[in-house]
Amino acid sequence: MNHRYKMEGERLYSIGEAAKICGISRATLLRLEEAGFDKPIKINPESGRRYYDVLNIMKIQRYLALKRLGVSQKDILNYYKGNLDKEAFLEDIRERLDIAQRCVDEFESCFTERESITYTFYELPEVTCYCFVCPIKNIKEQVEYNYKEIQNMYDMGFKPASTTPMFCVIPNLDDVYDGIDRKPYSSVICMSIRPDAIPDEEKVVHFKSRRAFSLLYHGDRDYIMENGGRMLLEEMKKHNLTPAGPLFGINVVGVFFGNEIEPDDYVFRFAIPVE
Repeated sequence: MNHRYKMEGERLYSIGEAAKICGISRATLLRLEEAGFDKPIKINPESGRRYYDVLNIMKIQRYLALKRLGVSQKDILNYYKGNLDKEAFLEDIRERLDIAQRCVDEFESCFTERESITYTFYELPEVTCYCFVCPIKNIKEQVEYNYKEIQNMYDMGFKPASTTPMFCVIPNLDDVYDGIDRKPYSSVICMSIRPDAIPDEEKVVHFKSRRAFSLLYHGDRDYIMENGGRMLLEEMKKHNLTPAGPLFGINVVGVFFGNEIEPDDYVFRFAIPVE
């Protein structure tokens, strides 16, 4: 059934005009039509010229907005055809928005030209990881150890996911306080991996999404690695927040992001699940 309203004085746009309004090429409009996304309101049967109306253009703009969010063309087409798992589609959009918001918060911190500390509630994302234990001694030895383990992960066929930075987990919060005195302890290093490429391996761990309290820090690497966990725990006490899980140390911008990162320009997020 056609629910289209008849518009008085309706203006139709050529394919070139429609493409210019939408900020895309004529070829892209033709490919969308070929894929079954949308047809022009009118096609001249003799010349083959295509004409678009306002509703065509608004639908194309909606398509482009979903593409900017990273939604696949297949899912967008299925959405308009009614062949989509609605809950899965919504969950995918929510996850993309969560990732975008995390990036906004973290880059705002990164682009600050001074040391910054921000405490906030934070949603730890659901993620599947390749995990290994790293005995913490000093930063140089830790980086070298992690580097070799990550190489091993690649060699085993794991494919990294870009949605979550590398992070560590310290299961025993008492160790966080002991760390002030430089007491050696071990942390679990976690590398997010794509779920479509997970060999049968005991080092694979799945983390569920959890609400947490977090500290987002931009500044000196050595200082935050030694003190960040303790600072977060002390802030939680001030707000009467009860820890409900281990400490997560998320390496937002740091040693594994390239040689150009200066030691006083790191960004870390520490997070602890709360009840």
